[in-house]
Amino acid sequence: MKAHDAIIPTRFMSSMSFLVSTIMVFSTSAENVVASLPKTYAEASFNANETSLYFALAVTIICIGINLFGFMAGFSMFLHGPNVLVVISHTVGTLYACVFIIEAWHYLTFWYISVFCAIPVALLEVVIILGTFCLGGLNRV
Repeated sequence: MKAHDAIIPTRFMSSMSFLVSTIMVFSTSAENVVASLPKTYAEASFNANETSLYFALAVTIICIGINLFGFMAGFSMFLHGPNVLVVISHTVGTLYACVFIIEAWHYLTFWYISVFCAIPVALLEVVIILGTFCLGGLNRV
């Protein structure tokens, strides 16, 4: 199996692992929010921080969904450059999300994970989808 033949299943596995690790953050969200608060805190500040974390999780899941849609629909399945970028980005995102869970990092850290590992590749996927519809296809040789 050549390297370009292995990139498609690798992209699928890295995207699914990023999705699963992001969903797993929901189970430890309270610990991550408490890590950001002082020893004595008001319930309102806890709720505000938890809402921010949930919003970051929602944005990340939507971005992964956009990537999976574009991939499964075939828009970017055979584009090797974007596939490599998605594999790298989602693998790094998975690793950081797992460490985020294990170490109970500050909840704002997940915004950085989302901004650097989920949003750019989702925007790239949107550009590929729009380019396919507007330009008639990007896979022409």
